[in-house]
Amino acid sequence: MAHARAVIPDDFELPVEAFDIPLCYQGDLSGVVIPEGLVRDRVRRLAKDIHAEIGNKPIALLCVLKGSYKFFTALVEELTNARSACPEPMTVDFIRVKSYEDQTSTGQIQIMGLSNLDELKGKSVLVVDDISDTGRTLAKLLSTLKETGVEKTWTALLLSKRVKRHVEVPEDFVAFEIPDKFIVGYGLDYNQKFRDLGHICVMSPAGIEKYKS
Repeated sequence: MAHARAVIPDDFELPVEAFDIPLCYQGDLSGVVIPEGLVRDRVRRLAKDIHAEIGNKPIALLCVLKGSYKFFTALVEELTNARSACPEPMTVDFIRVKSYEDQTSTGQIQIMGLSNLDELKGKSVLVVDDISDTGRTLAKLLSTLKETGVEKTWTALLLSKRVKRHVEVPEDFVAFEIPDKFIVGYGLDYNQKFRDLGHICVMSPAGIEKYKS
């Protein structure tokens, strides 16, 4: 079942000066593409869509750290409200996924966090991630969960970037579709900076240069 997503046009950016941006990030951003209030509104609707499809069955939410922590927190809150009359429990787990890509693009991932992936065996799992671009890491994670014996998986994504996918992955619930720009904020980082930024913004060339490793 296809669900509506909010599509951000390629040329859409709101002026940084119109928003409350932390002083430490002044000059680092070229524009605001998704204000924090709009994110929360979309997450509320996304939670309703998820509940409408999954229904009252027990569900495990799997947060892919670090980038999705703010999205995950908001989604859990809204899903709790949407499932207030649900007789089955909702559980939460957290993992970190580190990806390795070599020149032949074989791709490997290391999953850290869950003491034992077998804890998810036989469960229905909603994988909550911040962004989908190449598709490689998410595809590997979903494959690993299937091999573990997870009964059913869905994906909930804050952002889906309009770029060519190296691997096609299911994008079941997507808050926003965005252009191919250097995005930070609302949990997404650049060299561990900007995760605390409430709005989703585009980096400026000066900011990229300032924080590059």
